[in-house]
Amino acid sequence: MSQEDLEVLTEEIVEEEQPVSEDECIQVKKPVKKPIYKKKEPAEPKPKRERTEAQKAAWQRCLASRQKNREDRKQVQNEDAKLLAEYKKQLAKKAEAKVVKKAVGIKKKAIMRDESLDEISEDETPIEVVKEKIKRTRQPRAKPAVREPEGYEYNEQQKMVLTFF
Repeated sequence: MSQEDLEVLTEEIVEEEQPVSEDECIQVKKPVKKPIYKKKEPAEPKPKRERTEAQKAAWQRCLASRQKNREDRKQVQNEDAKLLAEYKKQLAKKAEAKVVKKAVGIKKKAIMRDESLDEISEDETPIEVVKEKIKRTRQPRAKPAVREPEGYEYNEQQKMVLTFF
């Protein structure tokens, strides 16, 4: 290589190393040619293939089976509705019987109170005695006292511990 060739090469390298701004760079875009599509003219639609006799018979069996299944489902639904209505009637009768029984019990208690008050009013006992008797009959029964085991001492801390369980 000659000296001149080396100088030319070094100059080219130096020129390449200098930064080039984006403004100085020009990018050339190739024109893109869009493909042109030909429009197809609408063709006549293809005629559908005719079904065979076996396919037609299978379709008729399918329709008949579908109709039968519809009727079966409707019948089951009607039977379920009847059972549900009957069950609701029975529940209503039971509820009514309970209400009647409770009303009869209340009426009996009211009659007993009236009779006891009538007996007291005929005796012409003082009103204080009547009030006392009414109080005794209306008081709830006393609950039996719970016995504590021997050697048990009540402690406030134990009460707090038991409330966490």
